[in-house]
Amino acid sequence: MAALDKLRDRWEAITPRERRMVVLLGVSFVLVMIIYVSLEIREGLVALEAKNARSRKALTMLTAYKAQARTAQPDDPAKQIGTQPLKLESYIYRAGEKAKVTVPAVNARSPSTKGSFVAHAASVEVREVTLTQVKDFLEALESESKVVMVSALQLRRNFRDKEKLDLTIDVVTWSRVAAAGEGAGSGNGTGGS
Repeated sequence: MAALDKLRDRWEAITPRERRMVVLLGVSFVLVMIIYVSLEIREGLVALEAKNARSRKALTMLTAYKAQARTAQPDDPAKQIGTQPLKLESYIYRAGEKAKVTVPAVNARSPSTKGSFVAHAASVEVREVTLTQVKDFLEALESESKVVMVSALQLRRNFRDKEKLDLTIDVVTWSRVAAAGEGAGSGNGTGGS
């Protein structure tokens, strides 16, 4: 209470003109603070509106992209599958040459029928290859034909050279089950060979 009494004594000690000036200074300070706070709020709202405009533009672009993607019909690999299977061994050897990977042997597996398709698989073991060679080999296997894919992949570090890898992969391709009247020359599912 003593501080309040001191303040009241000072207020009464000043002239009426000085009182008006102090009141004017107090009102000016309050107005300046209100203007400052409102400008800060306005600046935040402008930044938020700019962010919202960018988000709306991105959503519009995504919607257009999604609509465009729906209209584009992707190539159906099933249309490329014929009654004669791709020669998987030669395909794998070509992919190895393309990727500069020595393929020692291709172990063909017996075909298995799944619905109206026959799956033809082969297994390959490649030793002492770099990670770049593995990438190039897998890319060569899956990019030349759409009816060939890697169905299993196993990577291990090489025992002798820790910088090299040993790779075991299973590659699969398909052919259609030949109908009763179809012969050997009715279709070929080679895709890119």
